[in-house]
Amino acid sequence: MTKYLLLIGLVWALWWIWCKSLRARNGSEHRPTEQREQERMVACALCGVNQPVSESILANDRYYCSAAHLREAQSGDV
Repeated sequence: MTKYLLLIGLVWALWWIWCKSLRARNGSEHRPTEQREQERMVACALCGVNQPVSESILANDRYYCSAAHLREAQSGDV
């Protein structure tokens, strides 16, 4: 009976060491998750799609989701 308990303990210890090394290699060793600061969302003046300000194009006090929508709005094809 004792040899089975020792075998189970050895298998558990090896498994624990292996999992710990995987976590350390992946960089997920009990680190607090980084919280990104919330960013203001704006709607495209042409299609209305919402996206962060940092990914938007500002022209004439209006936000656009892409350069194509900016060109389309400037050409008046809307």
